[in-house]
Amino acid sequence: MGSGRSRNPQAEAEALIRRAAEAHAASIPELAEAIVARLRATVPEFFADDDVAYDMAAAIDANVARVQALLAAAPAGARAEALPLEASDLLQSTIQHGIPLISLLEAYRSAQGLAVEWWQGHLDRTAGPRLLGLAATTLNRLIVAYIDAAATQIRASYEAERQAHESSAEGRRAHLIRKLLAGEAIDPVAAARTLNHPLDVRHVAVVLWRTDADGPDDLLHRVLDDLAAAVGPGVRTLTTAARHRVYAWLSASRPLDIRRLERTAVPSGVRVAASGAHGGVDGFVRAHADALHVAAIAREHRTVDRAIAVYDDIELVSLLSRDPDARDRFVRRVLGALAEDAPGAERTRETLGAYLAAGSSPSRAARRLGVHRNTVTYRLAGLPIATDATDDVRRLETELALRIVAQLGAPAPLH
Repeated sequence: MGSGRSRNPQAEAEALIRRAAEAHAASIPELAEAIVARLRATVPEFFADDDVAYDMAAAIDANVARVQALLAAAPAGARAEALPLEASDLLQSTIQHGIPLISLLEAYRSAQGLAVEWWQGHLDRTAGPRLLGLAATTLNRLIVAYIDAAATQIRASYEAERQAHESSAEGRRAHLIRKLLAGEAIDPVAAARTLNHPLDVRHVAVVLWRTDADGPDDLLHRVLDDLAAAVGPGVRTLTTAARHRVYAWLSASRPLDIRRLERTAVPSGVRVAASGAHGGVDGFVRAHADALHVAAIAREHRTVDRAIAVYDDIELVSLLSRDPDARDRFVRRVLGALAEDAPGAERTRETLGAYLAAGSSPSRAARRLGVHRNTVTYRLAGLPIATDATDDVRRLETELALRIVAQLGAPAPLH
């Protein structure tokens, strides 16, 4: 007669899941990054706007953490819970940007599939053959139950939230602006009347966002008022606010001085991206696209550290930024070792840039840098562009590569 404890395979499988969840809690950011990468391919509409992309990433982080906690408490964690706050924020952004419910549900199901694969991979490496099948089935059931509960809550909230948003004055205005930006056939005169904003004039689009939570709730709108005042009298302002940003157009029938905009004092913790000036309805659309592109570059590359980034200043670099891999290959080809993210390379790049800007004169470059002429000569010794400045193509490529690194930072190292 056996005297040992009787085995309970289900309890053992749940214990395996709990141990896996606890052992790999620190690595769940990797899962979140993988889900973001997958969703960029499967539901790209959530990444066309940085504001929605931000909320999507935050919701993924929160849901991944919630699932990890659920697995660590298996089977008690299978109970339905309210959506994480970040998931509710994503629902609001989805509605505000006119993204259909089916896309949001598809995002959750796509994330579900990858989460099951990821956790299953950890079980495969730790569970023995006797319990692997049961543990995998239990794992799948827990994750699917969580996503089912989330989908049920999303369906219940989406339509009511959407109707409330679209019936508000801000919602109707945002809907009309989205249609304009999407290029839909709209009577511009009627649209201008509905928006109470002229469209047949010149426009500068701006995007404002905060990098910290300090300051009053209306801080971005205060900064926008300062920007409008800086551009000059007679400027009309149209705004549409998202959850984390303010999108606006500064419009006037006269030329708009972008340089006055750049000189505006902006509080710490606030960033501004601005387009150039463009005319008419097409200009309204183009200005917004340019401002969004500048904002994306400013958020991705910390070296774009000015509080106000203007499209005209980074237009050339921004064009190359649309293909980051090609841009980085170009920089590495032209600069070689100078493309590295190292203090010595950075100093040499600065010296080379001053040398080229000074018409290949070591003396004038030294005055620009505040160093001795011999220092410039020493730093540039052995660089082909410094010994043969007559090659116009090489010179142009070098100046462009230096400008890219100065504004966007050195390319990531090759592995």
